[in-house]
Amino acid sequence: MLKQWTLTTTLMLAIFSSTTSVADEITIQRDAHGVDYVTGGIGSEEVEAMESFKKQFNLYFLFSEGKVGRVIDDINISISDSKNQPVFALEHAAPRLLLNLPSGKYQVTASYLGSEQRYRFAHDAKKHHRVILNWRNKIDEDTVEPGVEDAAAPEASATETP
Repeated sequence: MLKQWTLTTTLMLAIFSSTTSVADEITIQRDAHGVDYVTGGIGSEEVEAMESFKKQFNLYFLFSEGKVGRVIDDINISISDSKNQPVFALEHAAPRLLLNLPSGKYQVTASYLGSEQRYRFAHDAKKHHRVILNWRNKIDEDTVEPGVEDAAAPEASATETP
């Protein structure tokens, strides 16, 4: 009986520690330029943890791909000011990124699987600004169901168009 109680207690502690560790892993960090940020949001526990930080930050990024907007991670992101001076940089960002920037004009450069996006925006530090960067998913974009009129059309060669 004692062995069963010990095993049950050990399992409960393991379950409890694994569910609380997700929130513990989401912490405010600082990049090399002195900007505070939080990144995460892969599972539902991380999304909840990120929500608790939202009011502390004035800039929110969401990274996604395809028409359905599937969240993605492993994003390399850099932000430069209007003088093209770097003000923030992060490698391997998770799908959600919260940070604080002063008011100004910025350019974001973000890359995912070798594909790069640039986005310019004016930011008011007194307001919350949300930016969604979505990469086209080649599978989603190329998947076309042939219609009735397409069935009679001759087959085209398989070439990619830029």
